[in-house]
Amino acid sequence: MQDQILAEILSRWNIALGKIRPELLIAGSPERSEYRVVVESADGRLYILEKIALRLRERKTRIARTLESLAGFGLPELHPYLRDVTGEFLSPVSDGLWQVVTFVPGVNLERPQYVHEHWRGQAMADLLIRLRQAAHKLPSVSNETVFSLPHYIDGLMRAVKLNRPDIMPRVQNMYDFARQNLYPVFASLPSGFCHGDYHPVNIIWKERGIAALIDWEFMGMKPELYDAANMVGCLGIEDPECLWSGSAVDFITDLKAAALWSDVSFASFPELVMSLRFAWLSEWLRKEDEEMIGMELDYFDVLNANRDDLARLWQCRR
Repeated sequence: MQDQILAEILSRWNIALGKIRPELLIAGSPERSEYRVVVESADGRLYILEKIALRLRERKTRIARTLESLAGFGLPELHPYLRDVTGEFLSPVSDGLWQVVTFVPGVNLERPQYVHEHWRGQAMADLLIRLRQAAHKLPSVSNETVFSLPHYIDGLMRAVKLNRPDIMPRVQNMYDFARQNLYPVFASLPSGFCHGDYHPVNIIWKERGIAALIDWEFMGMKPELYDAANMVGCLGIEDPECLWSGSAVDFITDLKAAALWSDVSFASFPELVMSLRFAWLSEWLRKEDEEMIGMELDYFDVLNANRDDLARLWQCRR
């Protein structure tokens, strides 16, 4: 995109374009926007400029408002989008909607070794604890519809039966597990505001801490331990050993010590961890990533075979 067009867009935020920085990699999924680039202002500051589809205006505005509120409640790891000269988060310029956020540099994760670094589990728990505390201050959140994982899983099963009958026997095992162990208790699980995609790659890391939490596209009301279950499942697929002795144990231990989540939720925590793997299976199917599809199915078998041992280790049984 031509510099003069980017300069015109950035002027909506009173930012003078210095130069474009395409060599700087942007964390998070590129699928969240139609175009994005790091720009450096004339005074040396770095920003991410993104073009957003018009159909996403309402959702993106809600995300931006929520991030601004949460950041105002004392969460420095949250970097809200900037308001333009009219006070809006999304600015219509040329042929689209645009938004701007500060660029946060980070360090790469050494995968999969990072899952055995105990401080990371503690840092991720600390951030989730503070997010939980701040979310209670959000206005009208409790009036939102709670995401139904059973409804999501049922829909995915219909799609798998139609499009991937070759993997149905193994996916059926996952489905039978969820129906028998999660579905009967799901409606009784307390809900809460969640990030919705809380996992290590959606964190921008510093050398010894967290610089930013990104990708809020799936935020909303969900079972209160949704974020925790997603994180543990993602740590374990990197290396299942961490579920017994790595950062996942530190993460769960610190969450339980905070006493912010109910015993009812923790009683079904292993089942939630396992059932959330359907969301990741859906991702691999969408991307037609056969290696990850096979790995996901294998991982579920590992979790299922060790469910009782993990529940006792995590003290998720009263």
